[in-house]
Amino acid sequence: MNGPIKKNHFIWLTIAMVGLIIVSELSREMPENLTLSWVQYISWSLVLLSLLSLKTARVWGKGFLALVGFMLLVIVIGSASDQQYYEYAYLGLLLVFLLSAALIVGSQVLLTGSVDLNIIIGSVALYLLIGIIWSLFYTILLEFSPGALSGVQVSDWYNSIPVTNYFSFVTLTTLGYGDISPVTPAARLLVVFEAVTGSFYLAVIVASLVGAIRNRR
Repeated sequence: MNGPIKKNHFIWLTIAMVGLIIVSELSREMPENLTLSWVQYISWSLVLLSLLSLKTARVWGKGFLALVGFMLLVIVIGSASDQQYYEYAYLGLLLVFLLSAALIVGSQVLLTGSVDLNIIIGSVALYLLIGIIWSLFYTILLEFSPGALSGVQVSDWYNSIPVTNYFSFVTLTTLGYGDISPVTPAARLLVVFEAVTGSFYLAVIVASLVGAIRNRR
């Protein structure tokens, strides 16, 4: 299997990730009957935008296009049938896309031995990706175990995402305000892994910067 190409321009991916966070917050202001469509269609559009940054080899590129197309199909069919499992299918596909994008970006920005503006933007995009990925983990967990996080009101998944985004980035940065906390073993395990990932990520980024400076000298 061919790997990703050596250079990507990560500005579009970064914009898309910031957009996903903003969309989740703005969804609170939408009428209840429009919230699901708003979240799904806008997030799909941002995923499509992020493809401008994920210029991969042919095999990866076809896979991403197929995944994005399937996501749109699930949205359309789900809107027509009003079945909840289509919503879960969309969540799962979105999670697969973000995990794949994180794998590609991580292979190009971590411990590369060189640092430029594109690599710095890519490292920001990867950090946002990690936070959003864990937010989806928490959202899915709440769907199957509503009491997994204390301080979170039980609601539909698209209404829970703004809260899980907040909790995810608070955990990733190890701020730990305490207004939301894990209750179940699965939630605690996710929190531990995210906190470790956030700390480890910063260590790797610092190592990359130091290594690049030494190589340049």
